[in-house]
Amino acid sequence: MAVLVVALSACSEATNGTGGISKHIGAAARDPSASEVDLGKLTSFGWDRFYVFKPGTSREQVCAFIGANRNQCGRIIRVPEPPEGHVFMIFGLGSQLTHVEMHALANGEFDVDFPDAGISKAAAIFRIRRSTSGNSELIRLEPK
Repeated sequence: MAVLVVALSACSEATNGTGGISKHIGAAARDPSASEVDLGKLTSFGWDRFYVFKPGTSREQVCAFIGANRNQCGRIIRVPEPPEGHVFMIFGLGSQLTHVEMHALANGEFDVDFPDAGISKAAAIFRIRRSTSGNSELIRLEPK
């Protein structure tokens, strides 16, 4: 993705809990009448690409990916690693990082290999695939 952290104006919800966009994704994905989730319609900030990291990715790995130095890193991502069942999700606009948060896998697992450049806003529309496993519903989000 090569997001350059030019300024620390990014909105950061990378704390211990699930972020607002993740909650919107989950609500949209659980709507029985919905067949897809369009991330562009769930956000109110500027972005042209986004990236979701694999489970187990640490803060240091994310900071290396976005080019944040050690001092910036702790201000952008406030936890060393996501809590169980969560991953880091970042959004960028041009060379700036615009939003960072925790995404709960229960709100939808992105079934896509993210390229280094991330996924563009225009391509951030995902088909919803729901299934059940025991007492829980599994939601997979696949590229449209």
